[in-house]
Amino acid sequence: MKRIALLAAVALLFVQQASASPWLKDVASAQKIAKEKNQLIFVDLFADWCGWCHRFEQEVIPSQSFQNATDKMVLLRLNTEDGKDGSKFARDFSVNSLPTFLVLNKDLMIAGIIKGYAPAKEFAASLGDAEVKYNDFMKRAADEASISKDYAKRLALAKEFESRAAYAQSEMRLKKLVAEPGIPASVRDDSYFELALTQILQKKFPDAKATIAKFATLQNKGDAFERSRLLIGDIYLQTGNVPGALQEYKAFKAKYPNSTYNANLDRMIPQLERQVGGPRKQ
Repeated sequence: MKRIALLAAVALLFVQQASASPWLKDVASAQKIAKEKNQLIFVDLFADWCGWCHRFEQEVIPSQSFQNATDKMVLLRLNTEDGKDGSKFARDFSVNSLPTFLVLNKDLMIAGIIKGYAPAKEFAASLGDAEVKYNDFMKRAADEASISKDYAKRLALAKEFESRAAYAQSEMRLKKLVAEPGIPASVRDDSYFELALTQILQKKFPDAKATIAKFATLQNKGDAFERSRLLIGDIYLQTGNVPGALQEYKAFKAKYPNSTYNANLDRMIPQLERQVGGPRKQ
């Protein structure tokens, strides 16, 4: 009886192994396989304290629905508190809740994001929807030449690259857009803002400042221009220069007293003042 039970257990283990891809624990290995097989990467971001993460592991991962949905994907599990790849991904992809699941292409561009727990069939459906939207995006990107004179669509495509964390590809498209001689002013202005934002997201702060300065030679009013000016304060904050950010935000309020963004600044400025040791003179 023991021999039969052992054989049954081995057979069950073999079936489980055959029906599911192995879970990898580092990005480099996952990316290598994804490039070799031209597959998407499914990333399960979790933490040891996350109850819903454990429930997903126990209920969804073993399900046939999940295995069918991820059959052609490279599987990667990362602990967001490991101090390594998991922590870096949590920062790079602005993960603020768990569990979070990423679907990435071989270049680590976002194909889809799913936040939170869902039962197996619902989760598999969400995964399928993400793939459909990603494939549609890739078709539109491949047909980009057909919209060469539709500047608004080109801007929308560049912003979608940005939203998928493909910042270099977004930046390249935005640089071409702002240089177009026939581009409408409204699209040009939004393109300048998005270009500076994309550069900030890549931590290319000198480039972002240069973009904002160039924009200021072409425009000195409007929503996109005001947003670009506020980015300067954001650069100061990201580089640890809180006094510089505070000064920039106060200067913005003084110069644009009717801006719709001043309500947000009214909440931020007191917080920054406390950080630098009290209210600062204008």
